[in-house]
Amino acid sequence: MYDASLTSDFCFADWPLPPGGCGVSVPQRSAGYKNAETRKHLLAAVEWSKCNTSPIWTSGTARISDRNIFIPRSALVHFTLTFVLLWATQTAAQDIETRLPLTGTDTITILHTSSEQTRRISGRIEDISGESLTLRRGGRGSVEFYRVTDIVELSFSRSDDFEKGLQHAQNGQARRALEYFDRALKGEVRSWAWNELQATAAKTAVRGGERMQAVERINQIFSKDRRTRHVSSLPLVWDSRLPTRERLPEIPDGLDSDSLVEQLAAASAVLHDPVHRVRARSVLERLRRFSGLKRVSDLAEIQLWRMHLLEHPLTPTPILNVWNDRIRHLPVAARHGPQFTIGRCLLQMPDHDRAALAFLWGPLMIPDDEALAAQSLREGIYCLNMAGRRKAAEQLTSELKRRFPETSAALSIADDASGQLE
Repeated sequence: MYDASLTSDFCFADWPLPPGGCGVSVPQRSAGYKNAETRKHLLAAVEWSKCNTSPIWTSGTARISDRNIFIPRSALVHFTLTFVLLWATQTAAQDIETRLPLTGTDTITILHTSSEQTRRISGRIEDISGESLTLRRGGRGSVEFYRVTDIVELSFSRSDDFEKGLQHAQNGQARRALEYFDRALKGEVRSWAWNELQATAAKTAVRGGERMQAVERINQIFSKDRRTRHVSSLPLVWDSRLPTRERLPEIPDGLDSDSLVEQLAAASAVLHDPVHRVRARSVLERLRRFSGLKRVSDLAEIQLWRMHLLEHPLTPTPILNVWNDRIRHLPVAARHGPQFTIGRCLLQMPDHDRAALAFLWGPLMIPDDEALAAQSLREGIYCLNMAGRRKAAEQLTSELKRRFPETSAALSIADDASGQLE
C-alpha cells in the first residue's frame, strides 16, 4: 500500500524480472499502472532496454521484484525509464522503503521472490527492530518473525494527529506537518511505532529544509534501536558545491559527539573542508571499521569515496567498477547519494551515457532531499547534452523547473536547456 503523505505526483509499481535473465517483464496487472498510456511507455522502455543493454550492466543475476519503485507520471518518466530499466536489469535485490503509516488492523504483505506471489498476513505487530519484524497471529496466537526486506506492504493504526500531519505534508506544509507529528509522537506508546512515526517526521523535516532536525530525529531512533534501517535516511552531504541552505551545516564539533549518527553527519558535512578533512576522514574510517553496524559502516565507507573527487578531481578512479557493484547491494533508501557519487566519477572518465544513468536514478525515486535530487537531475541534463541527446535534455529541463522550482539547480540552469554546469 502506498502512503502518499510526501508526494501526490507518484504512482507505485513493481517490476519482476525472470530469474538470472537480463530482460524485463511488465506485469499485466499492477496497482502502479494508472492508465494505458503509462503502461505503453513502460513497455516501450522495456523493448528499448532489451536491445540496448551495455555489457557493464549485464553481469550477474538481476531481480528487483522485492522492492518498490515509485515513478512520477511525467515527461521525466517517459524518457528516463529507458535508463532506469537498463539499470534495473542489473540491480541486486534490495530492501523496501516501506511507506507508513496506514490504517486498520496490523497487516503485512510478504513477497515470495521465488514465485513472485504475495501473501497478506494479519495480526498484531509486536516489534520492528533492526532488519526484522515480529508479528503475533491473533490475540494469543503464535509469534512469527519476518525480514523487513521481504515486506512490501505494512499497515497499522495511527492517530488523528498523525493523519493531519500526513495531510499537511502532502500539501507541502512541512512545518505544520511536523507540529502534528510531534503531537502524535507524544501519545504513541508502542516503541516500534514511535520509531516509524519519527522516521516519517525526519523525512518531512528534510523536505522542509530542516536537515539538522532530521539528524536529531533519526538519532533519537538510533538511541532506541542501534541497528535501525532508518539510518539510511540520514540527509548526509554528497555534494559540497550545493548552497549551504541546501545541505547540512558544517558543525566540526559533531565529530567529537558521543553519537555515531552525529559523527557520521558531521563528517559528511566538513569532509570537503581542508581544515577539517583529516579529522573527518579519521572519523569515517573508524565508523567503517569499528562501528559494528552495517548501515552506519556502509554509509561511512561510501562517504570516503568522495575523497577521490576532492583530491583527484581530474583523474578517473581505477576501481569504479568495484564501487558500482558495491552500491547495487545497498538498501534503496541509502542509494541516492552513492549513485550521485558514482555519476560524478563517471563524468571524470568521461562516460556521459553511464553518468546520466547514475544521475537520473535518484530523481526517479521518491527523493526526500529535493535539493540533491534537483542537482542530480541537472547533472543528468548536462550528460545528456554532452551525449547528443538534446531533445531529452530539453524535456528534463522542463521537468526540473516543474518539480523542484525553488532549488538552486532549477534557478540556475540555463534557459536554453543546455544544462551546462557552472
